[in-house]
Amino acid sequence: MTDRGSVLPLVAGLLALCGMFSIGVIDSTDLAIARTQLQSVADGAALAAAQSVTPSSGALVDGQLVVTLTNGTVSRLARRFVRDSEVQGIRVRTANTPDGRTALVTVTQTWRAPLDSEFLPFRIRLTATARARTAFG
Repeated sequence: MTDRGSVLPLVAGLLALCGMFSIGVIDSTDLAIARTQLQSVADGAALAAAQSVTPSSGALVDGQLVVTLTNGTVSRLARRFVRDSEVQGIRVRTANTPDGRTALVTVTQTWRAPLDSEFLPFRIRLTATARARTAFG
């Protein structure tokens, strides 16, 4: 009886395990980057909508300028910001103002694993929500 070739299954199993671990690290890192990028776009869209003030939307109340945001303006400006961003595949789900002073923007994106295949498609729907208040009011 010989022990010849008994190490080969151990090495093959170890290589397979290392490969699976590497795929997991690559996919989880890409997912974390995609989530951070989506949140950044949501923050930027909310800030752009809250800070884009038109003179007709302001009024003097007790000697202080008060600006009222509208749902239409917030939606239009948030969608423009997302469209102009360099990130592909992001959609504005909702963009409105709950109180006339805060822009509330929710964006979504479908993340696809970088090592995805037709046999094992792996996709996750990511969502990010951001709020920004206007400086006037």
